[in-house]
Amino acid sequence: MNKAGLITKGVGGEYTVVCEDAEYICTALGVFRNRQITPFVGDHVIIDTKKKAITTIKPRMNILRRPPVANIDQVIVTMAAAEPAFHGGLLDRFLVIAAYENVDAVICINKFDLHTGPDFCTPYEQAGYPLVKVSATTGLGLDQLMTIMDGKLNVFAGPSGVGKSSLINILVPGATMETGDISAKLRRGKHTTRHAEILKLGTGYCVDTPGFSSLDIEGIPTPDIAGCFLEFTPFLGQCKFTNCLHDGEINCAIKEQVGKAIHPKRYESYLGLIHKDSSQKQGTRKPPPRSK
Repeated sequence: MNKAGLITKGVGGEYTVVCEDAEYICTALGVFRNRQITPFVGDHVIIDTKKKAITTIKPRMNILRRPPVANIDQVIVTMAAAEPAFHGGLLDRFLVIAAYENVDAVICINKFDLHTGPDFCTPYEQAGYPLVKVSATTGLGLDQLMTIMDGKLNVFAGPSGVGKSSLINILVPGATMETGDISAKLRRGKHTTRHAEILKLGTGYCVDTPGFSSLDIEGIPTPDIAGCFLEFTPFLGQCKFTNCLHDGEINCAIKEQVGKAIHPKRYESYLGLIHKDSSQKQGTRKPPPRSK
């Protein structure tokens, strides 16, 4: 008998599929492996309940490959204000990948009770990203975060040690996500979560995913990176040159907005991404970014 369901968990080639009447543990048919298609958590599927096998994966709205989740409404990009230290360049990579996959992003800064020093939130708030400052320890901002997540399928993403699992344990009644300590030597988190799993959250859902500390954007064409910066988009197409990379070209609408609608730190981050991306693809070392 065939039934429609949602993959809520995948471990070792076995997938938990929740249907209207029951929950099934299924494997994927060999045809998917032959076609190099991997079922993702968040996939809407058809299963054969007798064979306990996934027979069809319905068309996806979007995909995040790291973490491997499909059909999500928004990604909660979680960083720490301290322990480990805030890393703007890493945050920008998460935001670029989310935008390229057509997924809305919310910035969550955990451990804000430990924040001291300069304000690092302004460039992102100015850009227009929803940003919430929270603390899994004190409860700061958790009501606001719940409101933002309500009614949507949310995926938590971010480097290890920023407290994603701790936040899930607080937000989702009954969740028992394993948490880890910060490595005293490296000052970064130890990997704790081993798989992606959909958990019920109020009228919505959330996904806890494995933490990781670096992101590869090689799959994103260099000319497309500008369109993945939220505050750049109103000015795209207004440059003198249609193939403008918003670096050394004259009459560039993006460069004209640096210090105005575009925060200088975000523009510097953009230059770092396009130069590193281009040098990786060409196999040569690019010269340093040119000034405005």
